[in-house]
Amino acid sequence: GTSHLYRLVLKPDNTVRVEIDEEQVYEGSLKEDWEVLKPKEIADPDDKKPDDWVDDSMMDDPEDKKPADWVDEDQKRIVDESAKKPDDWDDEEDGEWEAPMID
Repeated sequence: GTSHLYRLVLKPDNTVRVEIDEEQVYEGSLKEDWEVLKPKEIADPDDKKPDDWVDDSMMDDPEDKKPADWVDEDQKRIVDESAKKPDDWDDEEDGEWEAPMID
């Protein structure tokens, strides 16, 4: 019978070249084109997303509620009712007076 020379050239970037009798018959990616490593997860051909699936990475929970003792930032500070407009305050020059806020 006739003998043949088979050569597999594996490169550092995981590409591969196959030669038979010094003639190239294949060149490509070892990772993408060959099943060398077992897949980490076996693909289920019957697996599908539910009809109501949402592809957004973040979404609001419609049943989410704040705790009873939650304090919003705008409710944390209140107007100081005891503050009075200074006698030397000029609305035209200083603008409309607003009472200071307290925590």
